[in-house]
Amino acid sequence: MYAYICPDCGCYLDPGERCDCGEEREREKEKSAEILKMLKVEKSGQMKIEFKEAI
Repeated sequence: MYAYICPDCGCYLDPGERCDCGEEREREKEKSAEILKMLKVEKSGQMKIEFKEAI
């Protein structure tokens, strides 16, 4: 049995397989940043989502 284990996330891999956990983390960061750009905090402290219309 092979013991290929990702040092970052610990998942078991087949020989020659490359883990995409780093790429997945980057995609999640980009998605979170996009969502945070849409949130605005009003004077009252209430958070508001501002949707932009597609043209």
